[in-house]
Amino acid sequence: MEKELKPEIIKPDGAVYTIYKYAELDSTNEFLRHHCSTLADYSVIWANEQTHGRGRFTRVWNSVPGQDLTFSILLPLTSLEEKLRQNITQIAALSVTQLLEVYGLKPSVKWPNDVLVHGKKISGILCEIVKSKNNVYGILGIGLNVNSMEEFLAFIGIPATSLRCELRHKVIRLNLFKKLLETIINCFSVLCQSGFTQNRMELKKRLAFVNEQIIFTDVKQESYSGRIIDLNDDGTLLFECEKRGIISLNSGEITFNNLYLKRDYQ
Repeated sequence: MEKELKPEIIKPDGAVYTIYKYAELDSTNEFLRHHCSTLADYSVIWANEQTHGRGRFTRVWNSVPGQDLTFSILLPLTSLEEKLRQNITQIAALSVTQLLEVYGLKPSVKWPNDVLVHGKKISGILCEIVKSKNNVYGILGIGLNVNSMEEFLAFIGIPATSLRCELRHKVIRLNLFKKLLETIINCFSVLCQSGFTQNRMELKKRLAFVNEQIIFTDVKQESYSGRIIDLNDDGTLLFECEKRGIISLNSGEITFNNLYLKRDYQ
């Protein structure tokens, strides 16, 4: 239930985005899905507390009220080539890594939608496409652990970290948030104007587990071993499989040896 129907509105000078900050929402993605037709492009829904946040495949996203960032941004996709829509999650992951690098961290992207620091998850991303009669929208939801403490993160069920854990001090969320939104919109503009090539080159530099042995399980539950070779031009993974040779990964489940380790991919 949306307990605060009247949000705080934050509109920085010169910004193309407008932030609508709510005290509590079930899910920022769901809220934006229901209100996208009445909101301007690049509207941002920020929940200080998100009670039913979710990631891909309906997984739960846990965050500490008032400490982390849980938000969704409305992206205009009507004029974006359909084949490029699958890259939105990846440019969001790239944006998060670029932001974290400003703070002196060395993040990596666990293809296609997780961001890690020292092998621990710090951010998760979910993009959903919504079509109306005349428009197509991308609802890009991001959870970023900002000021969560080790005590909370220990109960998540997978190794996780936050900026506060890594930097050993609290971070002002709004300042970080503005930088992140500017980076996302910049990467999205590059995608719209030039395709995925430039973002792909930057993403490749930050791609986790390249040339490491992994297990891949396809949708038929057949598992086989191999290694990630490269990021294809379309954003899929180029994979060297011991049984099937060189293939591209689009959908299935990957296990990374000796890490946290089991996630679905699509």
